[in-house]
Amino acid sequence: MPIDPRQLRRGRICLAVFPFAPTFPVELADGGDVRAVEEWARLHRGRPVRVVSEARLRPVLLLHDRTRPQHGDVVCLRINTVKPALRRDEDTWKRIAAGDHPSFVYLPGGVDRYRLREDSVIAVSSIGSVARNAILGTTGGELDPGEMQAVSERLAALIELDLGPRVATLARELLTRGGLLREEPAG
Repeated sequence: MPIDPRQLRRGRICLAVFPFAPTFPVELADGGDVRAVEEWARLHRGRPVRVVSEARLRPVLLLHDRTRPQHGDVVCLRINTVKPALRRDEDTWKRIAAGDHPSFVYLPGGVDRYRLREDSVIAVSSIGSVARNAILGTTGGELDPGEMQAVSERLAALIELDLGPRVATLARELLTRGGLLREEPAG
């Protein structure tokens, strides 16, 4: 049964079937494989092809509230359990634990509001969409607004969003509504 859309809230941690991005060689569902992207382009010329892909039920962080019924995808970030190899990379681990790493947000295991058993990291570079019916449910965990702001800032920096024009437009609208700025006549 699909998750109730009211459960899909920005900052919630859910369990979802999250796919791994395919790498070459790609195994085709009807047999055979394709060794390189050039071969793929030559053979399939933009047509859809069924491939064998891996996915795992894992925690994900939801990036937006709900979805409309006609849009069944939910945008999220993958959450990974911290592996020993990551801890052994001392410089990287220090930055993650201090909250200074641009690609990871640390979620210590056992913190009640996260509801994760083990130390984990939000992989900011692993943004993806998951079908709503591939979400098992919420873990009951979530990030607070300050933590979500930190995730948003890292995500904006990672994908190099230029938010300046949007912020300027919103600032002008607020100043105009507040009577602190007069609208310029068009023309």
